[in-house]
Amino acid sequence: MAAALAVLSVREKGLDRFLGATLAFASPAERAGYRQVLQSGFNELEALLQADGLL
Repeated sequence: MAAALAVLSVREKGLDRFLGATLAFASPAERAGYRQVLQSGFNELEALLQADGLL
């Protein structure tokens, strides 16, 4: 349920709003890479939840 709510939140409000300041540990140059990995993960998770009929 938590994964589905996270996916729906990202879908509705966007990844940047979902992440907030969580990437503050990384240098500005590294943040885009972390963000891309997280976006890919959310996309995969969304596809899995849709395939299972949970979204």
